[in-house]
Amino acid sequence: MTGEAETPEEGGAWEPVEHRFDHLPVHVALLHTGKVLAFGGSGNDETRLHHPYPAELFDPETGSLTVVDQELGGDVFCVGHAFLPDGRLLAAGGTYRYDGGIDPPALPGVPDLPNLPPFAGLDHTYLFDPDAERWTRGQDVHAGRWYPTLVTMGDGSVLAAAGLTKHPPWVALRKLELYTPGEGWRVLRGAGRWLPLYPRLHLLPDGTVFYAGSYNTHYTFPFSLRAFPTARFDVGRRTWTEYGLPSEQEREEGASALLPLRPGDDYRARVLLAGGGTPTGTEAVADTELIDLSAPDPRWRSVDSMAHARYYAYAVLLPDGTVFVMGGRSGKKGHVHGVGYDPETGEVASAPNAVHEAERFDPATETWTALAPMTVDRLYHSNALLLPDGRVLTCGSNPRRRVDELRIELYRPPYLFAGPRPTVDAAPERVVYGEAFDVETPDAPEVDEVVLVRQSSTTHCLNTDQRLVELVVEAKSEGTLTVRLPANPSLLPPGYYLLFVLREGVPSVAPFVRVAGGD
Repeated sequence: MTGEAETPEEGGAWEPVEHRFDHLPVHVALLHTGKVLAFGGSGNDETRLHHPYPAELFDPETGSLTVVDQELGGDVFCVGHAFLPDGRLLAAGGTYRYDGGIDPPALPGVPDLPNLPPFAGLDHTYLFDPDAERWTRGQDVHAGRWYPTLVTMGDGSVLAAAGLTKHPPWVALRKLELYTPGEGWRVLRGAGRWLPLYPRLHLLPDGTVFYAGSYNTHYTFPFSLRAFPTARFDVGRRTWTEYGLPSEQEREEGASALLPLRPGDDYRARVLLAGGGTPTGTEAVADTELIDLSAPDPRWRSVDSMAHARYYAYAVLLPDGTVFVMGGRSGKKGHVHGVGYDPETGEVASAPNAVHEAERFDPATETWTALAPMTVDRLYHSNALLLPDGRVLTCGSNPRRRVDELRIELYRPPYLFAGPRPTVDAAPERVVYGEAFDVETPDAPEVDEVVLVRQSSTTHCLNTDQRLVELVVEAKSEGTLTVRLPANPSLLPPGYYLLFVLREGVPSVAPFVRVAGGD
């Protein structure tokens, strides 16, 4: 870890948003319309199980908020989600019952037992259409899933893994399911594996899926303290290859990210794991580790540690290829009892050990630098994602039940204080695998690189949609760049991306482009 940020040019700057969410934004997604969808169902409030809160839409350009006034018929608190090729958000699972004997009980007429998992998963599927700004009900998953992970594959299908079941024995589900648009869900027979809740899954360029570690193992009774070795899943062969554990077992409730994929490095697939801790109640760590999954014998190795130990940290890929990490708290994980609303301001009071200092990881040097501190705690149930203008939206935090952080902050990285930005005058709305296309920009001769960053959907420090791919620039002329899209859909799963052009590390405002196969 190096330096202390003293100026916006060094550490960026934070800005508050005038408006705030009406309800806790447990799940957040950047839509191709430019708006941000936020929803949380019952929002970690068991009294709202049968009356969940509606979703909301935030417009970063105007700062306005609108409510999606629609009842779903199920609680989307703690679903898994990922984007489909057409830009709709697929959400599966959710909450069927809470802890504490809230209706419906685990076993009708039988008192809840202390060693039963406290939550049960819903088996619903919902799809959000960004253009219509409405939800529709999809085919149910084959079993309830509470805290599942969804990841979009290179063929546009979506893999679902993990989650607590709806019916006995209420353990983490072994079944893997695959959603195919227009067809629905099917179970992948013979591919089952025990995974913790909200496992960190990343699609690799070879089409396999890497499990980088756990988010939460506490509720996976009776497997709470077992080891879940990191592993790679071959969907076609339905086989798993294990790579062991990082130095800190499980590293639960930390952050992971698939680092930028670049043609000059043969699209080498590396995964970063930062912060977190163990499931045995120990304190958070600042440790950072990398694994190179393109190597002949992938192994975790330690690199420069963060300056701050963190649970509940978020990792956001920035268009300059660095990784922005924010939020969380040091010490032990869990609800922060005693924290409530400040009687003078009415805002959520700051929690002990909350980490406000942000940090940035440079994959080229494998080192961290300090960034400007934020003013609002971002703990459990917080979110962070990249916006088209290069800022980072942060929202949410839920130190304990019914204490909901509704304020929104926007972070402006140092590159927004580094001089004039390049501009994009025009880009295709749709680009095809393996084909070249033109980007009109008056800055073409000075552009250093062009990157695509996939639209994000985030929850619980998890963002499986997140990926950055550098494109090959084939030609430059006055006012035009000719770039080529890779032919490999596992590098860029079909869907919507932000197209940034960069000059000396300073990105443009990004238009959305849709990546698709040829007709």
